[in-house]
Amino acid sequence: MARPGSKKVLLCAVTLCFWFAQYIYIPFLTPYLMTLAISATVVGAIVGAYGLTQLLLRIPLGITLDLFRNHRLVIILGVFLAGISSIGMLVFPSPLMLFISNALSGVASSTWISFTILYASYYEGQHSTKAIGIINVCFQSGILLAFLAGGILFGRFGIQSLFKTSFASGMLGTLLALCIRHEPSAKGTNVTVASLLKVVKDRRVICFSLLCTVAWFVVFATVFSFSTSTAKALGATGPQLGVLSMLYSVGTIGGAYFVATRVAHAFGENRLLSAGFLILAVYCIGIPLTRDLRLFYPLQLLCGLGNGVLLAATMAFAVKDVEPEKKTTAMGFFQSIYCFGITLGPVVMGVLIDHSTKLVAFLFVGALALACAILVPLIYRSGYLGGRPASEAGLPSPSGD
Repeated sequence: MARPGSKKVLLCAVTLCFWFAQYIYIPFLTPYLMTLAISATVVGAIVGAYGLTQLLLRIPLGITLDLFRNHRLVIILGVFLAGISSIGMLVFPSPLMLFISNALSGVASSTWISFTILYASYYEGQHSTKAIGIINVCFQSGILLAFLAGGILFGRFGIQSLFKTSFASGMLGTLLALCIRHEPSAKGTNVTVASLLKVVKDRRVICFSLLCTVAWFVVFATVFSFSTSTAKALGATGPQLGVLSMLYSVGTIGGAYFVATRVAHAFGENRLLSAGFLILAVYCIGIPLTRDLRLFYPLQLLCGLGNGVLLAATMAFAVKDVEPEKKTTAMGFFQSIYCFGITLGPVVMGVLIDHSTKLVAFLFVGALALACAILVPLIYRSGYLGGRPASEAGLPSPSGD
């Protein structure tokens, strides 16, 4: 039987390969698609396909895993599809095949739930939070390495090299995943139709899921699609695009970490969320007005910080008051809902660019973020979420009390 330590290291290695394969070409995908003489609307649809399949699959997959509980098989399939989707983009660069390939990449990302549940099963129950933290560090590290390698390879060999490297990483991850032992005792997802019906009645879960949806809408409309093409139009090279993406990722990690600090706790829920959306609004307004590429660097870092705060905070707030036996169901619902933002963000952005201008499109998305910054305090003040008034609302204690 494999030692606990070796099992953890193996799954962390698979996680690194998985997310490296998924993200190495992301900063360069939209600029590449724009060179294929297709409309911004079609570009948005191709990018949005990644979220569409996740939207359709996350909850059904959670219910299926409750029945069969074979996380090893799901992980193998996910890493394999991450590699195969890249080859599809390389070999068949037509709009339809690019849409299908990116949709397959979304199918792969839908399997992330099995990574987190299987890794948590390697720890005792009281250390489950630590387990989720570690596996998410591997997730973010894989993305950071992907952005770094992607910037170097794209500048020297073009985007085809990124698709090939993604495929290689996916296949390496698949071989490693084959070494994972099946854990029949690993917990299921607890996502059932009955539990879902109970969770969707929870106002906090619904509200924070929708707010997270807007955050992902903004990011996939800008950072992961048309911000990179804007930077490239200003003369950004492959390494520079990679650095811009890395800065966003670093900001995201910093923002997520900040949510767990005592400063954020003193800030309160409503102010923290408003600040996050305000930062996104500033980013959306700043990018199309910027004529100096050097200003993109602090803007990318700022956007990452704001989105990191929003993603970590909405996730924590959504399940904070949910009964322990329903938390996994609530998380599955939360992750499914925010896929609407991943899907619609690039699509709406592409349509706006085609029928107006890029400036109008960015300003529209910025206005949406600004509206949320204003709306959040009003929601708290209205008492819709229940509990304490906004002036007293705070984060869960950083110490876990």
